[in-house]
Amino acid sequence: MLASGVILTRGTPVYDIPNNTIYKATPGTPLTIPSGAVVVAGARAVQTGPGKDLGLSVYTPIIVKYRDEKTDLSTTLEDLLR
Repeated sequence: MLASGVILTRGTPVYDIPNNTIYKATPGTPLTIPSGAVVVAGARAVQTGPGKDLGLSVYTPIIVKYRDEKTDLSTTLEDLLR
């Protein structure tokens, strides 16, 4: 499930918080998001150079959880409202 505002590209790493994993595309494979993942828009701090000195952050998609009964009820309500 992708939340509003999430942008996925081949070069964008996706951070999986529950599993402490980072998903990236490789030269031979596309970016693959695990089934049931709930992906939201997030940010991570720039760790080097002027970006760090200025306190900047960059956009990154984040997996915050995996679908459960509560998530399924929420998406069912959204579908009914559409």
